[in-house]
Parts: sequence; structure tokens; C-alpha cells
Amino acid sequence: MSTDPPPVAPPLPVLVECQRQGGIAFPLRRPKISLEVAGLDEGERQALLRLVRAADIADQPAAFPGPGHPDALETQLTVTWPGRSATVRFRDGDGHPAPLDELAGWVLRHKP
Repeated sequence: MSTDPPPVAPPLPVLVECQRQGGIAFPLRRPKISLEVAGLDEGERQALLRLVRAADIADQPAAFPGPGHPDALETQLTVTWPGRSATVRFRDGDGHPAPLDELAGWVLRHKP
């Protein structure tokens, strides 16, 4: 019989923000999309939480140094938990993990 305490669930994020910008031929700066987790319905909240966990944003570097390409769009993702936040910037083609794109895409599609 184990006396170890049960694992503690990670704190739920309270806010997820995403902004895309860049490009040379047609520079663009889209408005920042901010989603408050408490304002989502249960299904959306669970989907977002799965994506946040998969992206592991708190353990990603602040920016990915890969070259991308000159006309690449840059994405900035910020996840805020009670008492802390983490931000990561990445560009198309810089070698960042696919779950970051999945999280960014979900946020951009679910703008309020």
C-alpha cells in the first residue's frame, strides 16, 4: 500500500492570448485574441486545456532561433495561470513543436 499523496493537478490557466504578425510582401499585424478560460463552455474549456498541456508552453524557450523564411509570420502565445504566465514567439518554418501551432490555431479560430 502506497503512502504517497495523490498527484496534484496542474493549475488551470485563466487566460490564453495569441497574436500573429509579419510577412514582407503584405505585412500584417492581426489584433491580439484573448480567451478567458472561465468564459468558455465545458467542451471548449476541455479542448483548450488539452492543447495547453500538449504545447507545454511553460517549458518552451521564449523564442525559437530557427531561421524560418523571410516572409514568415510570427506568432506570440501567452498562457496565464494564477500568479504566473509564459510567453513564446515562433515563426513559420523555424522548427518549433507542432502543438504550438495547434494551440495558436485553436485560439485564433475561437476568438470571442
